[in-house]
Amino acid sequence: MVGFVLFAGTVAAEKHYEVQSGDTVYRIAQDYQVDVNTIIAANSSIADTASIVPGQTLNIPDETGTPFTVTAYTAGPESTGKEPGDPAYGITASGEVVEEGRTIACPSSLSFGTKIHIPELNETYVCEDRGSAITNGHLDIYIEDLDEALEFGVQQLQAKVWTY
Repeated sequence: MVGFVLFAGTVAAEKHYEVQSGDTVYRIAQDYQVDVNTIIAANSSIADTASIVPGQTLNIPDETGTPFTVTAYTAGPESTGKEPGDPAYGITASGEVVEEGRTIACPSSLSFGTKIHIPELNETYVCEDRGSAITNGHLDIYIEDLDEALEFGVQQLQAKVWTY
């Protein structure tokens, strides 16, 4: 997926934590009462739960959510390289058909099916897709209309990652 560039939005405060010897992502999440996946998603330097090192600074999202860089994509060639008529046109990495208001591409640190609520957009999306540019700290919302996706641009938005 390819996002489109235009800056807007706000970012809420977050805490910063310096990793100490013996720390784990799980313990830090418990200490701050934040979901492990939320911490992973908020830190592009975390590839998996075992990849933190002493001295590393982690962003700990506050209770309003995690700040994400959010972009928009379409099913078309400008975002996916697929043309209408291609058998995979409009099919997500999870095998679902894209749906505006539901489908979101998220980093591989978040499982397919993870729900992501973005209060400013008043929407809860489902992680159904991936993209080469979608790393921790980034989300890509599916928008059917190219002009609307371009208008959405790149925004810094708070999102709550809901895992079950």
